[in-house]
Amino acid sequence: MNPEEADAKVELAETRYLKAKKEVDALLEDLFSAYADAANAGRTADQLAKPETFTADYIQKKLSERGIKA
Repeated sequence: MNPEEADAKVELAETRYLKAKKEVDALLEDLFSAYADAANAGRTADQLAKPETFTADYIQKKLSERGIKA
């Protein structure tokens, strides 16, 4: 691989990474909006927590940042 090919490979990988990060950030915002809706509907952070996503403490912290008590 020559330097130009290596540069192109790096640029492509960076572009793909930044696109994926932007998508993940948007999905994370969607998840916390859903948590907020659930908390406003009476669910607690303990009820929303799952091992494969977030702990109750973390959910509570993020909801508190939005002014929501769960």
